[in-house]
Amino acid sequence: MRRMICLVCSLAVLVAGPAAWSGEYLDGIEVPADATYVGSEDCLACHEEVGEFYAHSPHLPELGLSVPGRADIFGCEACHGPGSLHVDEGGDGWIMGLDIMRALDDVSRANMCTQCHLSLDLQYADGPHAGTEVSCADCHADQVHFGGQARPANEYRNRSEFCLQCHTAVSAAFRLPFRHRVLEGDIGCADCHDHHGGNDRTTWEGANATCLSCHNQMAGPFVFEHGGTTGEQCTSCHLPHGSHNDKLLTQDGNGLCLQCHYEVVNGDPSFDFGGVPHNGLLQGEARCYDCHREIHGSNVSPSFRDQ
Repeated sequence: MRRMICLVCSLAVLVAGPAAWSGEYLDGIEVPADATYVGSEDCLACHEEVGEFYAHSPHLPELGLSVPGRADIFGCEACHGPGSLHVDEGGDGWIMGLDIMRALDDVSRANMCTQCHLSLDLQYADGPHAGTEVSCADCHADQVHFGGQARPANEYRNRSEFCLQCHTAVSAAFRLPFRHRVLEGDIGCADCHDHHGGNDRTTWEGANATCLSCHNQMAGPFVFEHGGTTGEQCTSCHLPHGSHNDKLLTQDGNGLCLQCHYEVVNGDPSFDFGGVPHNGLLQGEARCYDCHREIHGSNVSPSFRDQ
């Protein structure tokens, strides 16, 4: 019956899409030529505690979940390799045990998981955790019995606090006077970040898509476009997690605007900008956006004033 379940699971994966198993996970490991697959029942006869760990998990051995394209590789052996030698020698024979797994690099550890989780393979390769020595098990410690030190996400009422275990600098930013309300639970890390695949930052649209998905009123198109918002990333002016300044601005006062509009203070005592003297304004406490309020773009004013 277990073999029938295994075969059904394998066929389901194959029908869903191309999933030919390449063996990439074990390609760089010296597996004895005479080692064969024996099934999880032989493993659990000795490793009862592992069976108890997986009893209420998606990796329950009795489900017979197999490596796509390989109905003979399922359960424990999908990660630990063929177990016949280990079983025949009473636990002394070759197996992908703890010592070997600890020696794997982060790419091999990721391959161990993505040989089954095929949809995440390319995503992880381009994601924020690739190449950082952070493996799947470091985050999914509640689903693999050799997991990392992180507390599982299901132990947090606010799931974003799970991410902040490692991203401590971001945690501090969420406690600044002006911030995205992540600690309060109004928004979560996953609302902005794809933790597997990362975010597209190769184009202006990709870099700003996350911000504009919520702040769509800033997206335009506008009759009068502000070059600073159509050619730059949102993060050129705004700190995405938290700031000491209103609107999450990178700095207070007029210094932010003058980084680009430096001609205003370039030797002209009247601070003439656009034919309008600004000396009486800029030398006081006025801020540029006190007047130019439609700073992202306007449909009525070329100077972005709200008329």
